[in-house]
Amino acid sequence: MKFIIRGRKVEVTKSIKSYIEEKLGKLDKYFSNPDEITATVLIKIKDVDQIVEVTIPVTKMILRAEESNKELYAAIDLVVDKLETQMRKYKSKLMSKSRIEIVYDD
Repeated sequence: MKFIIRGRKVEVTKSIKSYIEEKLGKLDKYFSNPDEITATVLIKIKDVDQIVEVTIPVTKMILRAEESNKELYAAIDLVVDKLETQMRKYKSKLMSKSRIEIVYDD
């Protein structure tokens, strides 16, 4: 997976960038061609909250999650958990549709 990581009112350091790449890299197992997918990550600060917004365009769908927390690394963990839940839901929906099509094709 390729990453575009930007910060608004915050500097994106190497450690933040590597942490995001490591955590979002766990989602590669859900994609058949992870090298062709680009994840856009936006880090913002609003008052005391650190907001992490991730957008991943995939075939026929856009995965998007946003989380805020007082700690940046906690917000990253929360957003990855949310995206993983969305991916599982999306994959199970695709699998059930393919099973239905196989049953009706016979």
